[in-house]
Amino acid sequence: MTDDRHLLLEIDELKTHYHTPQGIVKAVEGASLTVREGQAVGIVGESGCGKSVMLRSILRIVPKPGQIASGKIRFRRKTGEMVDLTGMDANGRPIRDIRGGEIAMIFQEPMSSLSPVHTIGDQIMEAIQLHKKVPAAQARKMAIDILAKVAMPRPEQIIDQYPYEISGGMRQRAMIAMALSCEPRLLIADEPTTALDVTTQAQILALMRKLQAEFGMAILFVTHDLGVVAQMTEYVVVMYMGQVVEAASVDDIFFAPKHPYTHALLHSIPRLGQRTTGQRLEPIRGTVPDPFARPSGCPFHTRCNFNDGRRCISEVPVLREVGPNHQARCHYAETLALAGVGAPTEQVPA
Repeated sequence: MTDDRHLLLEIDELKTHYHTPQGIVKAVEGASLTVREGQAVGIVGESGCGKSVMLRSILRIVPKPGQIASGKIRFRRKTGEMVDLTGMDANGRPIRDIRGGEIAMIFQEPMSSLSPVHTIGDQIMEAIQLHKKVPAAQARKMAIDILAKVAMPRPEQIIDQYPYEISGGMRQRAMIAMALSCEPRLLIADEPTTALDVTTQAQILALMRKLQAEFGMAILFVTHDLGVVAQMTEYVVVMYMGQVVEAASVDDIFFAPKHPYTHALLHSIPRLGQRTTGQRLEPIRGTVPDPFARPSGCPFHTRCNFNDGRRCISEVPVLREVGPNHQARCHYAETLALAGVGAPTEQVPA
């Protein structure tokens, strides 16, 4: 089915590298994806696959010695103009107007993201006054209102408290309030529930779904939890070693994966009743390769159960269409009998 929503964000062959004394770390190596207005897109993959670096590249906040080596990041502003974020000065006024104002980010750990020496209100009011140019009294009222919207208890009191005085769940709500304070068109959530207990996590996820519908914004949701992906997103991008290896609707990813890595991720998850049926947990064999010694050919071939020993080792696969609105980076994506989470099967390419 064709999606007629306007394109909001387009990442085209992005490469973000870290130049170190030991060599070049290719944290993001030719990643491409698109996000449409109001769309919820999930990004999944093992730790170190380049998810967070790609998101920081969007906002131009990649820490040194990292830098964008090539590629384009195009974003549609509120005016309707499509701009290239990679062509902007990382410290210039244009990107600073977009950062926080039109694209906001929720970081992994709120305790390290919030300033410990400023109150919750000071930090939210700073973002509001920076982008909306309103007096302090109005900014304070807006901060209390947005805290109330994220279901913060006693927002009139919390606004004058410091991050260390409130719980982890309340700090995460404060981070969400800060991100939403300027009504962004795109919200980037980088594993926002990682440090929370399951009850608080469920509350935060429900809150984010409610706020997305209320504000009509798009969300880029980064997580390693496929259960969260199924609950929060409509489209999923799977990353491995800095590359997008598969991208499809959430249903296609879970029930008809086309890349062996996606298949392995799905079948490495413990499931209810697995012990009583005699099914064993299927870990992904091997480890992620050393970033200073990337494998030749397909980067996943050293861990892949479907490695043919020839083409997989010598030829780099390209990301291509393997079905309606379904892309995969595998030489044998159309011929592998990969099952979803229902009934795993295996078929080695001829």
